[in-house]
Amino acid sequence: MKSLIIILLALVIAGNVHADDKYGEFSRYLSKELEKQYKLFKPECDLCACYLGIDPSYNSSQISLRYSSFKYYSEGIPVESDPNVDHGDTGTDPSTEYYNRVEVTGRYYMNPSVRFLINIPYSLNNIDGKRIKDFGDVSVIGQYQLYNTRVEAETDFRNRVFVGGGVKAPTGAYNKSIVYGEVEPHFQPGTGSFDFLLSGTYLARYKSNLGLSTDVIYTINTTNSNEYRFSNRFNVTSTLFYIINAGKRTHTGTEWTFLPHSGVYLESAGLDTQDGVNVDDSGGSVLFATGGIDIYYNQFDISFTYQGPVSQSLNGDQPQNKYRFYIGAGYSF
Repeated sequence: MKSLIIILLALVIAGNVHADDKYGEFSRYLSKELEKQYKLFKPECDLCACYLGIDPSYNSSQISLRYSSFKYYSEGIPVESDPNVDHGDTGTDPSTEYYNRVEVTGRYYMNPSVRFLINIPYSLNNIDGKRIKDFGDVSVIGQYQLYNTRVEAETDFRNRVFVGGGVKAPTGAYNKSIVYGEVEPHFQPGTGSFDFLLSGTYLARYKSNLGLSTDVIYTINTTNSNEYRFSNRFNVTSTLFYIINAGKRTHTGTEWTFLPHSGVYLESAGLDTQDGVNVDDSGGSVLFATGGIDIYYNQFDISFTYQGPVSQSLNGDQPQNKYRFYIGAGYSF
């Protein structure tokens, strides 16, 4: 379509060189109209209704490797000083917990409206020097593009909506033991339960550089063979980003693209249950401020994201969130 417009435009302009005033005026008018129509279809795609993307590889299938680290800290409970009471070991010491994970993630577009997301994690957890590592639970999500602003006219604002769902299979280890004693469920690499995921994604771009990305996931957990059930969980992240193009242009876009971003991330959960009884020291809500940058070079990309807690309300006696960060590298095809 775009090639045909270019040919017609060239013929009209060429004919205008030798036309008389009457036909020359008409050809100039037609030339302007063709130029206007040509602009409706520029610049990335030869299809007349190309799809919006928020970054250079968003409409492509992709495979990535990502490392993440979450730090938690507990102050501990001091023992009251009373010479008339033999307290023994009734206090608790400070505790530092690290939940580290290496993930292989994939994104596959079956067509422009249907995509699948897969996550294969490997956990390397550490609580006060007590280490445990193994594969976690594999998750697969399918999403359908419910709405998309088609690029059929010049517009400053474009957006798209994905909705879908998936499953998290109990492929990870959840009965690991260590020499220091019993491992509580949240320290295990896996959950031991078959869980269901509901997801939604909203993407928007204003003009060519400023954008917003919002992701929502609701997890419906089931009971594992140990009669432990993690509470259902709600996660939402909303991020503003700005696209900076640099370097020479290629057939896929610019050679270098920088995408700084910042936003908020909220996670919330109720109380877990053990044998049908509520676990008091579980669940709550945390709000994080997030920031980072993604860097793209042709089909390759690297990314960094940092999350710091703004407010947290946790049930019972739980360690507090200190920070989270993610580092990743990917290839689009």
